[in-house]
Amino acid sequence: MSRRALLLAGGQPPPPDFVRALHRPGDLVVAADSGLNLALAAGVPTDLVVGDFDSLQPGLERGVEIQRYPRDKDASDLELALEEAFRRGAREGLVLGALGGRLDHTLFNVVSLLEKALEMGFRATLLAPDQEVFAAEPGVHPISDRQGWHCSILPLDPHARLSLEGMAYPLREEWLHRASTRGLSNRVTSLLARVEVQEGRVLVLLARD
Repeated sequence: MSRRALLLAGGQPPPPDFVRALHRPGDLVVAADSGLNLALAAGVPTDLVVGDFDSLQPGLERGVEIQRYPRDKDASDLELALEEAFRRGAREGLVLGALGGRLDHTLFNVVSLLEKALEMGFRATLLAPDQEVFAAEPGVHPISDRQGWHCSILPLDPHARLSLEGMAYPLREEWLHRASTRGLSNRVTSLLARVEVQEGRVLVLLARD
């Protein structure tokens, strides 16, 4: 059984108690640069800090394994953290501090990072107290404990065929097109809700009012 990773980014920080509640003994905790602040605020032990250290206060990384990269590089600190977690054996993980803040960073985290994780064979979920985002390939993907939340489906490919159950607007093997808003703002109505993808890849975006 592969180890789960907890990836901590330097975007809008969730509350420390949210981070503590998600951390499990045995998690591989990798901070992307100033994502270390999340771990320190929550009292979560960190295995590794990755990045160019352009946004972390000097000295905070003392006592933690570090991988330092030049500031002029071709990947974000969070992408490097994902790659390192995968290299160390993790095949699934939660990403905290990756939503909110700068729009460009958020978009790249939601689209590019999740698509890269899919290609690597890493199941990543971006989490905030009122949001959850993950990418889904063909297969069945349960939506747990999200009754009453909004659920939007955005194809990563130009088209995707899928079914939705336990939603206000169910679908049965229907096509969604990326250049359409048809998949926007459905609502989860059941504890047994699920997304079943038949063809293509999609982003599943969940948000609480």
